[in-house]
Amino acid sequence: MNLPPGQWRLDVMIMALYQMALFFSAQLVFVIFLEYMPKTHCNTDNYCYKLESKCLKDYDRNKPSICLRSNGTKAQFDECVEDKSYLYFKSAQYDYQQDCTSLTHYSASTNMYLGVLFANLVLGILADKLGRRPIYFASIGIGVVSLVLSAAIPSLTAFYIFRFTTGVGVAGAQIVGWSYGSEMISAKRRFQLRTFSNWANARILVVFVAFITREWHTATYLCAGISALIFPILWKLPESPVFLEQKHKIEEANEAREQIADLCGLEYEEKEAAAINNLKKITFMDMWRNQRLRTSFLVLCFMWFYVGMATYITDLNGADMSKNLYVGQFLSGLLLTISKIIFGFAEPRFEWLGRRTVFLFSQGVAIVAYILILIALFTDSKESTWYLIVYLCAYSFQALSTETCYLSVAELIPTDVRVTVAAITNICLRLGTILASLTKPLKFSFEPGLFLINLVVCCIGITVVYFYLEESRNANLQDVGQEHVSSFGEENTQAMLEGDEDSKVTIRDGDSMAATEGSAETGKTGMSGVSEVEGEETKSKVE
Repeated sequence: MNLPPGQWRLDVMIMALYQMALFFSAQLVFVIFLEYMPKTHCNTDNYCYKLESKCLKDYDRNKPSICLRSNGTKAQFDECVEDKSYLYFKSAQYDYQQDCTSLTHYSASTNMYLGVLFANLVLGILADKLGRRPIYFASIGIGVVSLVLSAAIPSLTAFYIFRFTTGVGVAGAQIVGWSYGSEMISAKRRFQLRTFSNWANARILVVFVAFITREWHTATYLCAGISALIFPILWKLPESPVFLEQKHKIEEANEAREQIADLCGLEYEEKEAAAINNLKKITFMDMWRNQRLRTSFLVLCFMWFYVGMATYITDLNGADMSKNLYVGQFLSGLLLTISKIIFGFAEPRFEWLGRRTVFLFSQGVAIVAYILILIALFTDSKESTWYLIVYLCAYSFQALSTETCYLSVAELIPTDVRVTVAAITNICLRLGTILASLTKPLKFSFEPGLFLINLVVCCIGITVVYFYLEESRNANLQDVGQEHVSSFGEENTQAMLEGDEDSKVTIRDGDSMAATEGSAETGKTGMSGVSEVEGEETKSKVE
């Protein structure tokens, strides 16, 4: 098939790549299945009891069995035993019973979150020093291999070790993968990168894998196989020209642009070196010394921490939102992906639908949902349909607010330190998720306490964001911070906007444009994945 040329080819590849990265990152959600235990259990003597914890041996022998022979016929008794012993998913917790050992307070989820936290300490710095693409490759490679080994070696020790190193891959997929994707895709599709390629789709696919396998070993192997699809896509793509230009690697940046132009079926016009050389290098201390950048950084750190904690408290304790494990998990992903796609279609059409608006709206809905959940728990209405609906809204809109977290890091932080700051904010997120995993005992002792915590932190968070978060919609990633740390910021921007006065213009709608000759109708491009040139849109814009 002869496909027409256009920037959309690259955008589609980036969206597909990022969706695969999110699917691999969804191992953070797969821990719900790794730690799953049924509400009831029947032993080999057909003694059935309600689990008071995740330990099969934890029951009161003095209590009568849930299924009594005297209450009906043998067929009814057998049916009761079958129902009470039914296992929706055979988990690692069911096999290893790790929560019933000295690892009671060090769950599989805590272990993986610490792995992600550890990787964030190094991957961000490495990606800002060595490049996005090689660190992306390495981290995903480590993660996929570790994922396979965590299931292949029948040992609790090996399970914990390789689930920890799987967290390294997850960190790479989240912080390096996002930075790489946001720098490569068109500016106007940056929001769609987090809505059409979204966490909810990854979650639905992970739940589907668990549903068709019903067993954690097979599910793990299948997840690793699907995640490996990242490699052929990433192999076809170059290093981010935005990163290369910021490092003043002009020749390599031009080669990357030429490769992108070839992928898009467009001709390449080399970008002038003067525009690149005028970019000022920005260190972390440069960013810290500037009040505006420092405020954005601190607000982002707080946002990532509390949103991570609130989201994972809601998520990790939602296995019993419905009687059927899979129904609740499928619906969680479905509602979230629908809401993200709606916002994805709406964002380009409404200028007022900025990052702040999305965040404040989603947090407002989540706060109302937490209040209703508390009412349901205090009135013993947990088994009702409306509780399921409210719980789904709480999770979906709390998770939707993470889009602002990711987009704001890309759009408010300079290129030189973007992945480093993404790593720091991800560390804040991991600290929040680790705290969330430590609240799990409240599930059995005082469940309303979980949502009281969420209610308090979300009310504080929405207030901080309202007063201090800067709107960043349509930000040019290559210009971020330049005017804040350079006295000649305006001149830099102007130099990058101007090319040859006779025939060349530099397209500034995106992040790392190069000159095109005449108009885009000539089919020439020198951009890094961020042009207005695509399909029917053929006119270059200078903003």
